Amino acid sequence: MSATRVVLIVDDDPAVLETMRILLEGKGGFEVSCALGSHGARHLMSRLDRLDVLIADVILAGEATGVDICHEAMTRHPEVALVVISADPRAEATLLPESSVFIRKPFGGYELMAAIDQAAHLARERQAQPG
Repeated sequence: MSATRVVLIVDDDPAVLETMRILLEGKGGFEVSCALGSHGARHLMSRLDRLDVLIADVILAGEATGVDICHEAMTRHPEVALVVISADPRAEATLLPESSVFIRKPFGGYELMAAIDQAAHLARERQAQPG
């Protein structure tokens, strides 16, 4: 993996997308794309040659959930690190993808960076498993 991590953020709130984009770009080392809802996520995923980190809200506008988008991302980009977010307190009980990291909104920059690092570690472990 190169020094710059390719990140796709998927949410249906433009303010949340913009806040996370600014935070990650301000940290450096991230190439960030943002998708509004599941349709936008699918469109962007089909255009990305590489995807290192997916940050997806559980509840999205469109026909797919953030969990669905995570599974599609793993199919297209098996090495992707998955961070699942939601403001809904019941979302953590949702059947989240194996090796994903969940954080509840609102969260701060430190929590987001820690979740990305943890998800990257889990993605490396997933790739190292035989099968």
